Amino acid sequence: MTGPAFQVLRGDCLDLLRDVEPRSVDLVLADPPYSSGGQSIGARSAATGRKYVSGGVDFSGDNRDQRSWYRWMSWWLGLALKAAKPGSICALFTDWRQLPTTTDALQAGGWVWRGVSAWSKQTNVRPQLGRPLQSCEFIAWGTAGPRDIEGKVGPGTHFGDAPREREHQTEKPVALLREWVRLAPEGGLVLDPFAGSGSTGEAAILEGRRFLGMELTEHYHGVASRRLAGIDAIGARSSPEQPSLFAG
Repeated sequence: MTGPAFQVLRGDCLDLLRDVEPRSVDLVLADPPYSSGGQSIGARSAATGRKYVSGGVDFSGDNRDQRSWYRWMSWWLGLALKAAKPGSICALFTDWRQLPTTTDALQAGGWVWRGVSAWSKQTNVRPQLGRPLQSCEFIAWGTAGPRDIEGKVGPGTHFGDAPREREHQTEKPVALLREWVRLAPEGGLVLDPFAGSGSTGEAAILEGRRFLGMELTEHYHGVASRRLAGIDAIGARSSPEQPSLFAG
């Protein structure tokens, strides 16, 4: 195989994760719906285009209350742990409102919580007079047991803009994602259960890793599939001849 395989599957990660080969994933890098965007039930229930970026196609799963969000996070994180190799990393994007619950859910899913990194955004920040600027989103990370693995030093605080032209309302910068992807070994498998527009997949391909993405929303599944199929980096290409990323 001349380059990393990649697959983007359409469906609910709670169903799809059950079929991933056990102990096959080197890095889980996920940007799950935050179910944030406000302190009240009404604010949380608003369309994602109103909470995050005006316009674009809304995505589902972002209006859970706190209890159901914690339970849902713990559920899929437990399934992801079964797919992860011992010592592998799980990194989860979150905002300041959900950071405490994210770290709790990571541990409830069976991962060992190791720390928090930050993405300091330079643009697309909403200032409020009389308050500190909320310019950061966070990455809570943990490991599948002890991490006795030598490798590159991972990112601390990343300073960078959100994509100016984005295809997803909460799209993350590929440069930031590439820093995390480098924590997986060359040729290793990166799993993103919430693939969105495919930014994590692009980062994985550019860094010489394989990618397995899952996306529930039909529109974004199509966007990610087309985006990754069009990337021609380090000889990577999608091919039906490539080995399956699933057990059985």
